[in-house]
Amino acid sequence: MKLHHIAIWTFRLEELKDFYVRFLGGTSNEKYINPKKGFESYFISFGEGPSLELMSRTDVQNTPIEENRLGLTHLAFTFPSREEVLRFTEQMRSEGYTIAGEPRTSGDGYFESVVLDPDGNRIECVCPPQADEPQDDCSFETERLLIRSFRENDAETFFACCQNPNLGNNAGWAPHKSIEESREILQNVFIGQEDIWAITLKDTRQLIGSIGIVPDPKRENPQVRMLGYWLDEAHWGKGYMTEAVQAVLNYGFNELQLSLITANCYPHNKRSQQVLERNGFICEGVLHQAELTYNGNIYDHLCYYLPNICRPASEDYDEILQVWEDSVRHTHHFLTEEHIQFYKPLVRNHYLSAVELYIIRNTNGKIVAFMGLSDELIEMLFVSPGEQGKGYGRRLLEYATRRKQMNKVDVNEQNDKALGFYLRMGFRIIGRDETDGMGKPYPILHLQLPEAENGNK
Repeated sequence: MKLHHIAIWTFRLEELKDFYVRFLGGTSNEKYINPKKGFESYFISFGEGPSLELMSRTDVQNTPIEENRLGLTHLAFTFPSREEVLRFTEQMRSEGYTIAGEPRTSGDGYFESVVLDPDGNRIECVCPPQADEPQDDCSFETERLLIRSFRENDAETFFACCQNPNLGNNAGWAPHKSIEESREILQNVFIGQEDIWAITLKDTRQLIGSIGIVPDPKRENPQVRMLGYWLDEAHWGKGYMTEAVQAVLNYGFNELQLSLITANCYPHNKRSQQVLERNGFICEGVLHQAELTYNGNIYDHLCYYLPNICRPASEDYDEILQVWEDSVRHTHHFLTEEHIQFYKPLVRNHYLSAVELYIIRNTNGKIVAFMGLSDELIEMLFVSPGEQGKGYGRRLLEYATRRKQMNKVDVNEQNDKALGFYLRMGFRIIGRDETDGMGKPYPILHLQLPEAENGNK
């Protein structure tokens, strides 16, 4: 036996028939009419698979379709590629149909989206896993992005992005005129180039931009690299580039062990300036009349730099203490004013000098984050409240774990924000003390990275 057809009731018989024929490639028979029963129907066939019977009858009630009801929940149609799923989904969106599920990769490898037909039936658009599909070759993975090497089959999406004049005006190159031009540029500039990557969405694998970190032609120090990037206009304003930049900065400082990362942008490119400043870059000035563009314009360059984590001088201790106090007041709500004043001189006069200190400065040269390390423990890590969310804490922690081989940290149990940060970074709780090191009634949690814990067994 085999499944012959699936039948659904509708009050929009003609509209529904046109939907499945026009958009999903079905072929309809002649309408069947039974005037005695008030019944009409079409059979829609799709190649050799089961048919779909659309039925209408005057006495059938119009009941709402609920997603989580028992019984039939959706119809699934296969598509030959991810690109076709994306194309069809956007076509349905532009035609005014509801997208009930945005394109994504399911846990079992299917690339799918969900569209509602005119009656609200869920149409699942599916591309099954392809045996010969290229591997992701992922260099970095962030919360929403996969950052990988470019491929030859990126050409069509690459052209779709780069033909936009708004992109070229901000990036300094002419809009691409043809897919052949895009293929040539892709081959000569992007494919096979060291430390130049494609930015893709994790859920859909769609190419949305590029990012790279290359030698800076304005500086002769081999420990300096220049950051460059572009993003498809449809994805501006969603935080994707800030997310990608953070991943590449971590790579540059932690893997390449760079001393400085630079970046340039045009004064009119406000979005790029915001990305750099959100990631802590410092504007060192304007290089006037720096570039003659493809269309004859002469533009200045805003020049930015971001130094790697560095050691402070003793005269920085008062500024570091202010970061400590501001951060403690922001996160350590369990401490009384009396206790803050008790710890403050101890931090300034004893604790800071007893550890190996590292600092990060912001765009104004102000210290915004610091960390203290002992022989085997991350003793302290604080970020100014107004500078949190910019990746400073992550940079310091990854410096400690990757460059200094630190794998243990102690946290006040009541400091939920810090505890959550370390747990997200892979640490696990391995012990607890009822009091802190001074005997105060503030329980301390001992955390350690799992790989270090396993290595000690």
